[in-house]
Amino acid sequence: MARVRRRLSFLLVLALAGFLATSLSGCFLIEEAARSTVSSAGEEAGEQVGESVGQQMVSAANLPASGTAQWNQFMVTRAQVFFNYAFAANGMWPAEATYEEGEWVEYQFETAEGEDSGVQTLQRAFLKTTEEGNEWWRVKAEQQESTWVYEALIDPERGEVVRLRSKDPEGNVGEVPVTERTVYQSPQRLTEESIEGATVGTTQIDTPAGSYSAREVRYKGGMGGSAVVWFLSEEVPGHVVRYRVEGEEGTTWVSTLSDYGSSATTTLDSY
Repeated sequence: MARVRRRLSFLLVLALAGFLATSLSGCFLIEEAARSTVSSAGEEAGEQVGESVGQQMVSAANLPASGTAQWNQFMVTRAQVFFNYAFAANGMWPAEATYEEGEWVEYQFETAEGEDSGVQTLQRAFLKTTEEGNEWWRVKAEQQESTWVYEALIDPERGEVVRLRSKDPEGNVGEVPVTERTVYQSPQRLTEESIEGATVGTTQIDTPAGSYSAREVRYKGGMGGSAVVWFLSEEVPGHVVRYRVEGEEGTTWVSTLSDYGSSATTTLDSY
């Protein structure tokens, strides 16, 4: 496979609280309000920081039968949550970072006190660029001893997922029907100038994947009203080695790089 340099436009999924409230019976589209720099959906999502995803979502024990409309809706709901955790921190993310085909990163999630955050690990991987210029990405989540896998084909020009395949904890693999903005919302990115202005210094960060001299980028009062801090190093794909969201009520959610590599490919026969 030819190694191709691509620019990652990070996903921004702000309607976490909204779609959780709709559960399996409601509409799963991302709210148009997410287009605003500060939206009501973003504020609601920020207020959710620190809460356990396990408490927010239906248990995998209640997984509907594979191949049914209920299964499709269930998998879409999970995808929205996991994509939100994997690609957004309090409604924001640093500007474009360079990935190559096959590169992947994995993060551990916990509270600042070391308690379970509901999701143990999240992995995202840039799998392939198609002849049409679309991009295959994978998000894999470990939650309460259950593994969820998604592979999404993203049209970077339209800013939309055009295909979505998924695998549930029981091993069922299926093509999930996709409508506009089912999972993906074209991003609002922090500019390099904004990141430079928010950089407060350089910090040595120790992670399970290694030690890094990282830029500390700090914003107070993010889209959800909470503070968010990134630690960035160009030594790893995507540059993020740790990020943390500090909630208004004293809860803090921390995501730390645990592993990365360069040989990812489809595991769901997506192409």
